[in-house]
Amino acid sequence: MVVKVSGGSGGSCGGLVNYLEKQERGQWFSQERDGMRASEVTPAIDQNKRNLGRDDEKFYQIIIGPSREELKHIGDDPAKLRDYTRDVMNEYARNFGKGIEGKDLVWFAKIEKERTHTHQDRAVQTGEELKGKKKEGGQTHVHVIVSRTENLSQFKARQQAGQMERKHPLKLSPATNHRATEKGAVKGGFDRTNFIRASERQFDQRFSYERKQTETFDYSRTQQHGTQAERVAEKLAVIRAESHRQEQERAAQRQAAERRAVEQQKAKEQGQNQQQQRAKGEEKAQEPQQRPQQTLPKQTIQQEPPEIKRRGPRL
Repeated sequence: MVVKVSGGSGGSCGGLVNYLEKQERGQWFSQERDGMRASEVTPAIDQNKRNLGRDDEKFYQIIIGPSREELKHIGDDPAKLRDYTRDVMNEYARNFGKGIEGKDLVWFAKIEKERTHTHQDRAVQTGEELKGKKKEGGQTHVHVIVSRTENLSQFKARQQAGQMERKHPLKLSPATNHRATEKGAVKGGFDRTNFIRASERQFDQRFSYERKQTETFDYSRTQQHGTQAERVAEKLAVIRAESHRQEQERAAQRQAAERRAVEQQKAKEQGQNQQQQRAKGEEKAQEPQQRPQQTLPKQTIQQEPPEIKRRGPRL
């Protein structure tokens, strides 16, 4: 995730607004609204100024550039990018340490899908690419224009309602060198490092993104600005972490394979038992049925009556 804060100018933001209309007209959004027109953006920023000198910067620009992996993770969804941009602007406001949120700012943003090569690109400097040529791959990013002064209309409304103790609106400069100070004339401050870390963390939390160490802001900063010893130590830490992750994956694969083997064995044994039961059933069905023995009725045997002894005549 790339989050950059750059200065604006002491004049109108109209030139920047018109420039950002080059790919698609309209479709600006703010903390609370979508689908806004450019004609609403310029006066809202230009008129939100108070107690600023003629040469003071009136607005700043923030560029939010998700990586290709991050864009793939959210499906390059504009609605999700708008929600995430609002998270970033809440972090921007909180980072001043003055108890304000994104709704206390005046800011507008626009999503762009394309980028072109500039003279600052190494590929242009080496002659590999032409200046102005479109860059390949996912190039979706967000431009934010934010006023240097807090939302004046809200400040005045709260002041009139007796909800605001401050007499003057806040002047918010991310270019200040003061960082979360509690002493001296300037209270609070702006720490860009903390702002970028918080923005990165917001993406991971909102979209459940598992960020690799090599994708973090801290890793990139160390590789660009750290000492040789710090760069080497960071790379070794990444190698060890990756080795540990791969070992955990292999262990998980082994456990999964063992569970599958146990399940397959159980299924095999169950299948064998069912087959045996079916075979027994078939054998029983094939056995000849034995007819039950019929009990014949007992024949009545007529017994001859006992022979009557004939008696002779009585003498």
